[in-house]
Amino acid sequence: FGDSFQDFVDGLVHRLPNLLAALLAVALTVLVARVVRRGVERALRRTDAERHVVVVVATLAFYAAVALGIVVALSIGGVNLGVLIGSLGLATVALGFALQDIVSNFTAGIVLLLEHPFTEGDHIAVAEAEGEVEEIRIRATRLRAPDGQLVMVPNKLLFTEVLTNFSATMRRRVEVLLEIPYGQDVARARELLLAAAAEAEGVSQDPPPRVLTSGLGQEARSLRLWFWVDSRSDDPLRVRSELLDTAEQRLRAAGISLAEAGS
Repeated sequence: FGDSFQDFVDGLVHRLPNLLAALLAVALTVLVARVVRRGVERALRRTDAERHVVVVVATLAFYAAVALGIVVALSIGGVNLGVLIGSLGLATVALGFALQDIVSNFTAGIVLLLEHPFTEGDHIAVAEAEGEVEEIRIRATRLRAPDGQLVMVPNKLLFTEVLTNFSATMRRRVEVLLEIPYGQDVARARELLLAAAAEAEGVSQDPPPRVLTSGLGQEARSLRLWFWVDSRSDDPLRVRSELLDTAEQRLRAAGISLAEAGS
């Protein structure tokens, strides 16, 4: 035991300069990584990149610099990098199978932050969720549903499924399907509907509202009213509701009955 301990001490003394140099390399690595992160943040802030994109890219640059510095420090300390890389490769494969969902969401989150198909405040919808984006995280995105509930959507779903961004454009088209019984003045009904849409608050006039015949039933003609709403400044549901109230009042005042069939 004494000979073994003596050999260990002799080896430690022999490797002590390399160990000290490795520790110094680790300390320098942390400092350099911080400088790299700050430099990346300053460079991205001069562009139009969003805040969360700046944070993600700067963090990735920081950890990349740290990883490179640790490899250099281990090499200086006398670690066999070939054996280390082989061991890490096997461990990475095992962790990849065990944490494939987490890794997929993490990767998808980075891609979403870099491509930004939507941003905070946008109203988006996928097959299983809909709401306003509150926060885009690395693993999942926080949505505030129309009924006020908080929904956490894995980024993998947002990346792989069909996604609708209702806030991507300035105007959103709203449709209302109406039925006018046969024997009534359809031309007058069209005029009243267009007049109500032209005077409704929140309805855009570029492009102007349109009234089209969408079907001929056994007892009534179906009319489809199209109009556009700036979803960033007005609530399309509120505008639609107020327009329907106004249209019903005008049609009834003109002696034309109206029954909403859907939208």
